[in-house]
Amino acid sequence: MNPDGQKTYRLMSRRILRVICLVFAAWPFMIAFASATEPTVRILSPKDGSQISQDQNLILVSGNVSTQAARISNVDIVFVLDVSGSTRNYAGVDFSDSADTLPPSGSWGLGRPQVGMGGIVWPGRPSTVDLRNSIIRAEVAATRRLLSQLNSATTRVGLVTFSDDARVLQPLTHDFEQVRRSLDEILIKGPDGGTHMAAGVRLGIKELMGLGQSERRTDAVKVQFLLTDGLPSLPFGRGGDEGNPQDTNLAINAGRLSGKAGIKVHVFGLGREAISEPRAAVGIARESGGIFTPVVRPADILRVLENVSILGVEHVQVFNETTGQKASQLRLAADGFYSAAVPVIEGLNRIQVLARSSDGGLGRQSISIDYRRSEQRALDLDIFLERERSLQLQVERLGNSGAKSQPEADRSRDRVGK
Repeated sequence: MNPDGQKTYRLMSRRILRVICLVFAAWPFMIAFASATEPTVRILSPKDGSQISQDQNLILVSGNVSTQAARISNVDIVFVLDVSGSTRNYAGVDFSDSADTLPPSGSWGLGRPQVGMGGIVWPGRPSTVDLRNSIIRAEVAATRRLLSQLNSATTRVGLVTFSDDARVLQPLTHDFEQVRRSLDEILIKGPDGGTHMAAGVRLGIKELMGLGQSERRTDAVKVQFLLTDGLPSLPFGRGGDEGNPQDTNLAINAGRLSGKAGIKVHVFGLGREAISEPRAAVGIARESGGIFTPVVRPADILRVLENVSILGVEHVQVFNETTGQKASQLRLAADGFYSAAVPVIEGLNRIQVLARSSDGGLGRQSISIDYRRSEQRALDLDIFLERERSLQLQVERLGNSGAKSQPEADRSRDRVGK
């Protein structure tokens, strides 16, 4: 081979080697991209090709999203709420009466100041607190808030409480109004007793598996949302304020049983006592495949509870491709149901919904609609916008420090998980 040929050969060899090195360096990222779960996106309303005539220059777009691993759009959720004596303690803010709907006047036993039992006393607060501002009130308000966002057509909700033992207040149902009435019962009865956490988890499993009062449903993703402010103290610890190692192990075993049944338990620790020794809460979440979220100020559960995705989709974006405008209001619920108010112009509009899964996979769907302005009002749009304003007011009432609740929860979750 002549000198010029040898030079060309060496140059080509170096280039090929460089390409091989780049391919090997990028290989982990290529694998991660290839293995990312592509979400399934469905636009349920409006239908593709619809003609819409209304006064507002916004249209309501709604549907559901899920990952390929959870293509089933049906969801069964059991809320497992701690109603032990310590939940009478201060939640960290003064709730206004409009934070959630109260039972009928005169029927609620929590309207007057009560002496706190167990748990912590917040700095600068007296030991006698108004139970309208208690942890149990925060649990109920957060459950109501999430309930208002779920899709009753595909999602069933049940309600279990635990203190000295566990109790089914509401079997799984599509009737969310019935669930709200059951939540009223929690406030009417009030907090009392110890913390039999294992009993709550086990009873949640029984209902989700159709072995208790709830009708069995095989074509649904099943999950528990466990809210607690303390440590397991029953049945071995006899209900004392301090946690008991045997009760902790029993609770973790209940989480393991839930995982074997294919039921994730997402656990929310409310307040410093619950997150200072989170072995039981973390163990339940880990063994079941769920997530543990510490909430330093219990009242912040109102904004934190809704951030867990049951169906593996963490972000949705809805926008008008024709104008480039994003939705002015958008709500993605834990069960994958979304609603958005999208700006439109007269004539043809191309609307796209883009979803991102927790592992970075992307999915999308588009529709075209023909919009014409008229004097008719879209009542479903007005109801959605009013509900969003109401939800935002609830968050604003938590105070400025609440804006830090989710980042703090994320940081705390990372620390606990290590």
